[in-house]
Amino acid sequence: MKKRRTLSELYIDKLEDLSGGKPNLISNKALREALKWDELKYRRIRSELWSQGKIIRGRGYGGSVGLTSRGDAEALNVFVSYSHVDEHAKNDLLKHLEPLRRLEIIKAWNDRMLKPGEEWGRKISDNLEKADIILLLVSIDFINSPYCYDIELDRAIERHTDGECSVIPVILRSCMWKSTPFGTIQAVPKDGRPVSLWPDRDEAFVNVVEGIKQVAEELLNSR
Repeated sequence: MKKRRTLSELYIDKLEDLSGGKPNLISNKALREALKWDELKYRRIRSELWSQGKIIRGRGYGGSVGLTSRGDAEALNVFVSYSHVDEHAKNDLLKHLEPLRRLEIIKAWNDRMLKPGEEWGRKISDNLEKADIILLLVSIDFINSPYCYDIELDRAIERHTDGECSVIPVILRSCMWKSTPFGTIQAVPKDGRPVSLWPDRDEAFVNVVEGIKQVAEELLNSR
């Protein structure tokens, strides 16, 4: 006798089906209607799966959900290059990258993850070399930083040019970034409008992360 699938299994199967087997977020409305469940039943199963760490929740009107597991695919390494003056902005970006980490699309690294006793120069270099995506958090302080600009940026552009990784400039504050070595690389947020100029800072970072997600998915699909 064929074993009857549980409600949780039905939920996961339908979510997998709607996402096309890819790490995409699906609206709660679309998923509930596809399952043909009432609101109470849907919310109960969603809460159970959330507490078990099997799904993530997205933001926006009505909310959305996605699978946390990507099978055997390995998450992409993301290196965050930034000036410590922009520490707060870097932390905000990492918060918004969390859904991509839970979807196992990326795993981000920055120099605040250095441990006592580690040789910081070597550790930074090691993570820069293995990065699939390098985020440049651009501001005048980034451009004026000898380490960010002359060391991390030089190697990032070299690897990007050789097709070893993808460099994504994230424009935090207004500056003459178009006159830099990364000035011809498509930047985020949209149209290279600095995060600081967006009325809603969260909206700016959502736009940034959507761009990063697009690049990450293309890299994963090409593997």
